[in-house]
Amino acid sequence: MNQKKTTLADIAKRVKISKSAVSLALRGSSMVSESTREKVEKAARDMGYIRNELVSSMMSSMKRKAYDSFAESIALINGNRDEHALKNHPTLPKYYRGIREEARRLGYSINEFWLHDPRLNASILAKTFRSRGIRGGVIIGHSSGNVFPAEYESIWRDFYFISIGIKTYNPTLEMVSADHYAITYQAVKKAVEFGFKRPGLVISLHIDELVDGRFVAGFMRAQMNLPFSNRVRPFTDSDTCADYAKKLYGWVDKAKPDVILYLLDSVREAISAKPRNGARRIPLIQLERRGYVSDWMGMEQNNDLVGKVAMRRLCDMLNRNSARAGETSNLVTLVPPTWLGPSPSKRKGR
Repeated sequence: MNQKKTTLADIAKRVKISKSAVSLALRGSSMVSESTREKVEKAARDMGYIRNELVSSMMSSMKRKAYDSFAESIALINGNRDEHALKNHPTLPKYYRGIREEARRLGYSINEFWLHDPRLNASILAKTFRSRGIRGGVIIGHSSGNVFPAEYESIWRDFYFISIGIKTYNPTLEMVSADHYAITYQAVKKAVEFGFKRPGLVISLHIDELVDGRFVAGFMRAQMNLPFSNRVRPFTDSDTCADYAKKLYGWVDKAKPDVILYLLDSVREAISAKPRNGARRIPLIQLERRGYVSDWMGMEQNNDLVGKVAMRRLCDMLNRNSARAGETSNLVTLVPPTWLGPSPSKRKGR
């Protein structure tokens, strides 16, 4: 006579908890207490429970396809000071779109949170996550600093989280980002390919520091391929300085770049307003596609793809039984950029 296989329902009946709680405990989820997990694991051993990983994965996939329902909910945390940054920011909406599209494709629903909501704290957030069955998520927009408020330490410790765009400290989360080094490196190579001799870079130092100096690093490395006499020192003053335009114009007149790499729209506006005194306008290469500008050329950072890759990384963690929150904290995935726009022409100018 064949012995009946032990099911999750059998274990739940013995331990006197729900079947979903048993499932979470056997996956090592932080959503159940340590004592509950130990009770469930002991009961599973005593009852001879054997989990079939292949069947479990297949059934989960079949269920999503058959019923077109969400397999699980994940958190999307807006870490920006602006509550509406996911719609208003020049970069974040692209991440947001990629996250939503990939979450839908993978069968996840999204719960959105604002990190700076005055009604929110770590305790409330953790309770909300557990009540909604949320085991992890992604955080974007935390560009006001790489360090999170100390009170949220338990969130990053107990739940799976991926940082998008910016590396974090205290704690260090797994990160998916555009490859900022490749963005400037490839932009310089493209400029040289089109015949420019003295490419210059305008980037605020505080922005470059947020990405561990990768914008400037890529630019400086690309300049090593140029004659020493054609190498231009980057202009790194902040556009918030009162005399910013004056300093920028002074740098242009002294360094004499024949094409300028830049990130912020404010730089383009300042350069366009510079008196030309009969000289041609310096061509511009933007390091991120921001809105519509006629005759634009530059690098597409592919931030929608960054959002999609972050969702795939999160999905991998959520579906791997051996995964533990924080185990991938030192992993970084970089998404390469793409050149867009017309070929620059020194004859045309801007």
